[in-house]
Amino acid sequence: MQVTMPLIGAAQREYWRIYHSPTDVVRADSLRQEFCIVSGGVKIHMDVYEQPNNDAPTIIFNHGGGGYSRLFIPLALALYDCGYTVILPDQRGQGLSEGDRGDFLMSQFVQNIVDAACWARQRYSGKLFMAGGSLGGALTYKAAAAGAPVSALVCHNLYDFGNPADTLAVSRFAAFAGLPKLPELFATLVHLLASVLPNLRIPYKLLGKFSKMVDERNTDFYRHYQHDPYPIQWVTLRYMDSTFRTPPAIALENNPLPVLVINQTRDKMVSPAVTKHNFERLGGHKEYVEIDYGHWAMGMSFEKEWSAIVDTFFKQF
Repeated sequence: MQVTMPLIGAAQREYWRIYHSPTDVVRADSLRQEFCIVSGGVKIHMDVYEQPNNDAPTIIFNHGGGGYSRLFIPLALALYDCGYTVILPDQRGQGLSEGDRGDFLMSQFVQNIVDAACWARQRYSGKLFMAGGSLGGALTYKAAAAGAPVSALVCHNLYDFGNPADTLAVSRFAAFAGLPKLPELFATLVHLLASVLPNLRIPYKLLGKFSKMVDERNTDFYRHYQHDPYPIQWVTLRYMDSTFRTPPAIALENNPLPVLVINQTRDKMVSPAVTKHNFERLGGHKEYVEIDYGHWAMGMSFEKEWSAIVDTFFKQF
């Protein structure tokens, strides 16, 4: 049985506003346009902050697991102020997009992002870039490897979901990721269970350390996030299996595109060592920056600092 976006009241539909300052909300409402594309048979929602000139550089930002487009309004505004048209897609089954809210595959997320990039390439004439955070950082690389027509990437976190050790390392089971043969054994067990009970649903927040998503300075974020109606609540065993078995179409070592990897020194959700290791594996033109924040951040000048780092990188290409 497909589980689509639940029917929610008007106040809940606007819940995302609670995260942001009134000034940012008013400005976002004045700039934001909404578009939909069809990808993999479902409607994918995109918030777009469009520059008046069609040849402005464009950046697609991809949210992570449990995220959605409107969590990133301050970031969108900061990038817009740097001169970018900003596109924020919601992956299938998440945010304002259609699709079963819990039963999806990593490969479907990748296709959603490729299709969003192709849409952007047809609509805008300027250079096209892509970025993403957390799971979205990995998906950004995967989508580029799968053919998204972009010139350069920013991966805020870089994970390899063809490597069972990485899948464990981003979860509550990170302590087992470094044990010999155990990640492969865990992946085999999930695969066997998924072959028998593919639709069995697991509480999503049990899989990751979501209370550690931001560092101790963002005191209100998780309190609000716990009651947010938009993040996914459950995922199927079929989805979990895909997180062990979806390597990028081009291995990190053979990367053909310029990539900036951003890593967070205060990250308590996933060890920064995972991203650092995958950066070291990357071939091609690559750059690395560490920032003094948690897994993600809101406020504290984070968005301006982040967008300035990204803008400096993209201006090379």
